[in-house]
Amino acid sequence: MKKLLGLFMALAIAMPASAELLRNFELTGDVQVIASDVRHNASGEFTTGTNMRVLAGGSFDVAENVRANLMFQYLNQWGSGPTIEGVTPGTIGKSANDYLDQIRLVEANVEMKELFGWLDMKVGRQFYGDEDSTVMYIGPRYYNSELNGATNYNYATSIDAVKLAYANDFVNANVIMGELEIYNSAGAGVPPISATGNKHYMYGLDAKFRLSDPLSFQLYGYNIKDVGEDYNGFYGGKLTFAPEAFLVSAEYARNHEGNRLIKESHDNPYLLKLDAKLNMDAFTPRAAFVYSKDFAAPFGNYRPGLLMGDWAPTEIILAYGRIYNVGLDYNWEKWNFALDGYAFQDRTAQHSASLEADLVVKYDYNDNIQLFAGAGYIKYNSNDSNTFDAADNTKGQVGVLVRL
Repeated sequence: MKKLLGLFMALAIAMPASAELLRNFELTGDVQVIASDVRHNASGEFTTGTNMRVLAGGSFDVAENVRANLMFQYLNQWGSGPTIEGVTPGTIGKSANDYLDQIRLVEANVEMKELFGWLDMKVGRQFYGDEDSTVMYIGPRYYNSELNGATNYNYATSIDAVKLAYANDFVNANVIMGELEIYNSAGAGVPPISATGNKHYMYGLDAKFRLSDPLSFQLYGYNIKDVGEDYNGFYGGKLTFAPEAFLVSAEYARNHEGNRLIKESHDNPYLLKLDAKLNMDAFTPRAAFVYSKDFAAPFGNYRPGLLMGDWAPTEIILAYGRIYNVGLDYNWEKWNFALDGYAFQDRTAQHSASLEADLVVKYDYNDNIQLFAGAGYIKYNSNDSNTFDAADNTKGQVGVLVRL
């Protein structure tokens, strides 16, 4: 895969930059800046300050039904957080080489459409999955992606892979095989599965079936191998019923170890997630419930709450076992208001829940620029009070998202 990426880059640099080569060129990426402040941070779990992430690249046709994609990533921060890329927060002025050393290549792939007349293929470094997925998303995160210690969730992750896709009116299916690295502030891998290595070999299948106009079903399964370990992974399904303005969905996923995909233990970790919402034009009430029995989702993108969703990735959030959420969205012209309440409780309900309330406001300045702000308050239970060394906490943030 590295040789393939190298060949792609060499061709991109060697070929003349002509109008014929860069036909149908599109600028891709975005710039996200978030400034936040947390009242209590004695445990050092939160980051107070301003962070910026730049994703910039391009997409262009290289032949009929063949398109190339290239994107780079840059990240920096100011304030009271950890040292990023060896630069202390608040440092002003660096050499050009310092900036270049912080740039990461997050997309370098070639897409081929209608291969054999019915198959699409993408080869190279790429993003993968649905951004709202609880179990599988590899790509940039938005709105509450704080920097935090060595993990730096604001980094957009990508996978070096071959992805095959097939779609018709009934099914939309993807098969992926590849290798993943997640970067921390020093550019080294941060393994979400174990601490034995920084590379993860993954293959999997995701298929969405349209059973009828309001009814759809998603089926998925992934195997992931960390360095020096057996294959581990998960499989599951999601049923969605969406007649007109109403939507309800139920998702069940289960971990498996080694090659025991079928003859697995009855004690294997599992996840149940229920969602419902009603779109009443301006108002959209919604609710969600998550029950997790030690389910491991190292590549999920479920991070509820401005405070709880700040300091921990999906796998840590799901360790609470029971998560309740009720919310209300209100849309008015260019404004969107989202009010949410959360309860985070251990699976056996032996302890009281930590309770969080958030208000997030977004304003669409135009089609490309969005301003957003949020405020959150949490009342910790006795166990979380010890973790965060505080009885409660508050957070405020403002930001801007510019889509290129």
